[in-house]
Amino acid sequence: MIYVTNKGAHPLADSYDGHVYEFPPNTCIGIAEEVAKHIFGYGDDNKIPYLARHGWMKMNTDYDAAMKRLSEFAFSREPVNTSHLSALVVERVAPPHPKGKAGPKSSSLASSQ
Repeated sequence: MIYVTNKGAHPLADSYDGHVYEFPPNTCIGIAEEVAKHIFGYGDDNKIPYLARHGWMKMNTDYDAAMKRLSEFAFSREPVNTSHLSALVVERVAPPHPKGKAGPKSSSLASSQ
């Protein structure tokens, strides 16, 4: 069993052998090693076919950005506690008041802790 942790901001869904595997952000999912190889190229030194299949790499110049996207997924032999993964800081700015007066500015912390 391989545990995949999506440390990125975007979910990923892919299928293998008729089963859909979903990798939501900040979540650790246990999958079979052959599934990890099929979806992520786990254990394969040449990641290009997997990057291209996900649409992350269309040309050779996309390689670095595609590898950065792949690096958002961590692999381990043991489950990972994801409760420590940081929350996003969300800043909201109110629209301007009539006659050009600035509206109030506020920040909030979206937390899943």
